[in-house]
Amino acid sequence: MVTLLVMSGVLVWLDSSGRRLVQSGSVDRLEGTAKGLWHIRGSALSLVAPVYRIAKAPYVFYDLMSDISSDRQSLLQQREHLNTRLLHLEESQQRILYLQAENARLRQLLGSKAQLPSQAMIAEIIGVPPDPERAAVIIDKGQADGVLPGHAVVDAQGLFGQVVDVSNSTSWVILITDREHAIPARNSRTGVRMIVGGIGISDRLVLEDLPASTDLQEGDLIETSGLGGRFPPGYPVGSVATVEATQDSPYLQASLEPTAALLKIGHVLVIAPAATDNEAADFGETALSAAKDAG
Repeated sequence: MVTLLVMSGVLVWLDSSGRRLVQSGSVDRLEGTAKGLWHIRGSALSLVAPVYRIAKAPYVFYDLMSDISSDRQSLLQQREHLNTRLLHLEESQQRILYLQAENARLRQLLGSKAQLPSQAMIAEIIGVPPDPERAAVIIDKGQADGVLPGHAVVDAQGLFGQVVDVSNSTSWVILITDREHAIPARNSRTGVRMIVGGIGISDRLVLEDLPASTDLQEGDLIETSGLGGRFPPGYPVGSVATVEATQDSPYLQASLEPTAALLKIGHVLVIAPAATDNEAADFGETALSAAKDAG
């Protein structure tokens, strides 16, 4: 045992001496056993190096996979963030497009309002009555806003319908295509008066009891005549789509395509009926009587 300890001490001393000489750059001064041991030590390290690399490989691989996993997780989070942001941007774009379209419709309505009586007011369509037999909509203006049964309703393209029932804050508007609706109208090309009626179809109107000799052509614009004072004169109702004359009927079979956008949800104009001649005369007599009493 003592011998082994002595030999170990000698080997350690020789190895440390050789290491000091190497560090000082004096490798050539190594002699004898020290030089042999130094070469053996170098050979052993050369042989052990691959084993060391193999033993360390799992740790290197683990560190590499950890970095890859971390980078992948970061990329997934960035992708999720970008997808969320893209959705918000698309939603904002759709909202902007909707507002632009709504603004364009309102501009059209305001342009139409400038050509109509001062009683016209803008209303929004907020619903459809649950009655399949009637062509109607509900608007957000009612009696509190001055809307009464009989008021005409138009949009930027043409005649839309007529108020038939009101509550305090809403009104029921019957469309011009309703089966029970009729409109005093005229041909803008010839001036011939006629009656336009609804048949319950959203994109079709008919001309009622129009003599077969009437000058009527496809494409003619039919507009309100203003007779009766309920609808403002000169407002488009529809364009002639078909004209047919038969030998066994004294009347033309003619249909119109409505000018107004009856199926779209948006804004419309509500117009109070113009005062009739009798109402104007009554108002004049009342005013004259009041003036005489005041005198």
